Order: sequence, then structure tokens, then C-alpha cells
Amino acid sequence: MLPAASLADTVNVEVSFTPYPGEVGQATEVRTLPGRVEVVLNGVPVLDNPLAASRALVMGTGPSGLELSPAFWLPVRALQPVLRRGPNLLLLRFTPQESQIHFESQFRWVVVSDQMTTTTTAQGATLTTNQVGEGGERRQSQGPVTFEHRFEAPFARAEPWHSDPPIQALEASDRAAILAVLARRAALFAPDFAAAYASLAALPADRGLRFDLVAMRRERCLERGHAAGVRLAAPAPADVRLITTGSPVVVARGVGPSLFRPANLPGTEARLAALPEDVGFCIRRSLQRSDPPAAAAGEGAGWAVAGVGLS
Repeated sequence: MLPAASLADTVNVEVSFTPYPGEVGQATEVRTLPGRVEVVLNGVPVLDNPLAASRALVMGTGPSGLELSPAFWLPVRALQPVLRRGPNLLLLRFTPQESQIHFESQFRWVVVSDQMTTTTTAQGATLTTNQVGEGGERRQSQGPVTFEHRFEAPFARAEPWHSDPPIQALEASDRAAILAVLARRAALFAPDFAAAYASLAALPADRGLRFDLVAMRRERCLERGHAAGVRLAAPAPADVRLITTGSPVVVARGVGPSLFRPANLPGTEARLAALPEDVGFCIRRSLQRSDPPAAAAGEGAGWAVAGVGLS
């Protein structure tokens, strides 16, 4: 018979990052630095977000030295479908707001299983956790800093296009096809909304957000958003940048903060604010799921959306 812990399955890998000025001493918390965090998974840029200044708690000492609470935290399971069951390479790049400042960075990763285990420390305390592996790196730097983490993801979902050859260049016909995919995506969110609800229902449950379609239809979430003036428009062709990644994925990025163009009618924000909070939340989250940062070449099926849930 095998110990119960050996029967556990890996269900996630989590990475975290904290930039801070340096010497901690006896402090119980430190201030973190503002800047920008970019994440690239298997050659595909999946996130490029600002990181605000905050406070990080001093948690103690672990395998990689002093441990601080994270300023940035990411469960890699949310990066489906770019995530692969075999080897994966994640790059995290931080660019501080002040390029001349010297600072330290904590980068950590943990492997999460589907079972809890309990151990006893040398001091007699009990520790219960679902983490079965951890590690990290600490680095002093000035200006941008990049960390790499290679890992396996047996929990990843296999996609048909994972075995497709890398896309090195795009023809005009490819660009036209991708723009057509984006236009169809925007067109889903229009009366009678049957296609939009079907699209949300088809989202894999492992993307980190589940929709209660029964409640959404009962509350007429999308219909009420449309009545309030919410509109979703495909990006203008001139505003779309297509980026090859050395993989079967091509990233579609807009020139602004969002790929799809804002097209709300005048007075929409006030009308949305007057709706019940849960309805407004439903509308916002539904539209966010329509704005994937990536498009992928499906095997034998042309171009298809392959959003990774982060934008």
C-alpha cells in the first residue's frame, strides 16, 4: 500500500512576485515598488499589467530565504489553453516605475495537489497544507528584472493545435481571417443574446470563473446591459496588432487597453450604476470574457479564439 500523499494529483502551480527596496531587518512588513509586470508562457505574452505600490508582510523564512506576502500572484491553471501538459516555460518580467532605483525581488512558486497533508515540525507544531513542492529565487537589481520557471502541468488541457507547427509569418489572408474571428466574437453580444449565453456556457470550468447561466437568463443580465446602452464593437483593422510567438499561437492586441473598441451609448455608466449590483457585475464579467488576448490556429479548422483569461 502506498502512503496517501503519494496518490495525490497535481492540480495547479502558483507563482508570486514581490519587489521591495531591500533590507528588511526586524520589520514585520515592507513597502513594495510600483511598476509593470509582464508574463510570457511558452513564448506567448499572456499578461502585461501595472503593479501598484502596496505593503507586504514578512511571513518568515522558507527554502528560498526570507518570505514576503506576494505583491503579484498568479495560478498558472488560469493560463489555459497556452498551458501544456509537458514542459512549460514561464517568464516574469518586472519593470520598476523608477528605473534608477536599486531594489530586491522575491520570486516564488508552489505546486498544489488535490489532497491535504499534515506534518509535525521540530517544535511540535502541526502544519496542514495542499502544497507538495515549492521554491524560489531572490535577486538584487536596478531596472527591469526577469525570472524564469520551468515546470510540468499534468492538469493542463490538451488542445488539437498544440501539435501544430510554429507560425513564423502571417499572410494577408491570415490577418483577414483573424479580424473576421474578432468581428464574430463581438457580434455574439447582440439581441437575442442566445449565441452569447451559449458561448459563456461553453467556457471550460478551469478558467477560474464559472457563470450561473440559469441565474443569468433569469435576471436577463445581457439584455438589461444592452438596454442600458452597453455595446461591444470589433476593433478597427488598423487598431489590431498581430504578434507571432514561435508557436501555433498568434497574439492579437489592440492599440489601447482593450482589444475591442468601447462603443457604449451616452449615459450608459449612469444607467448601469442604477442596476442591482449583481446584474452590473454579471454584465462586466461577461464582456471581459469576450476580450481574449490570443488567437490560435486550430488544426484543420483555420483560426479560432484561444483566450487565456488574462488581459
